[in-house]
Amino acid sequence: ANYFEKEIIPSLPSKEEIKAIREQYNLPNGKIFVNASQFIERKNNLQLMSLFKDREEILLLIGSGTEKEKYERYISDNNIKNVILMNFLPKQELFRVLKACDYFITLSEEDIFGHTTLESMANGLPVISSNRVVSSLDIIKNGENGYLVDLDNEKQIIDAINNVNENMKSHALETAHNNTIEKSAARLKELIEL
Repeated sequence: ANYFEKEIIPSLPSKEEIKAIREQYNLPNGKIFVNASQFIERKNNLQLMSLFKDREEILLLIGSGTEKEKYERYISDNNIKNVILMNFLPKQELFRVLKACDYFITLSEEDIFGHTTLESMANGLPVISSNRVVSSLDIIKNGENGYLVDLDNEKQIIDAINNVNENMKSHALETAHNNTIEKSAARLKELIEL
């Protein structure tokens, strides 16, 4: 984990709070799926954008990196209106924006520890993650706090996007509470003392 217990939101934000944050960051109404990552090839954000281009929901990509121009070109070439690129944010601001979103999604091709999986849950977001994000394998319980998906199975990814829901938010928070820096330190101490 890379956050402390006190960084987890105490409760799910009210509609008013979400509206205020969205206004501050110029974000539209509607369901927002968010991804915060480097804009590099292995994060696989082009596949992610392609899945959202004919959907009503919004996809918000937060980050920076070498692929940014490629993303911008893809968005304009395909005349995509529901994908928003936002520059990389410092942790406190990122947490604020995450809180105003609905779900987190990553189709990364390779990640050992996807910190953003747990950071999103600390802000009450259920997570859809590719099964190539190693940490997600332990954290995500299918249908409870999100979904694990196979990158080669587009139908499975679409089903996850269609089925992720509000009821999973409390489970996401519960998962975050079980994976804080304090909890990790306590587990480590137990192992050392064995």
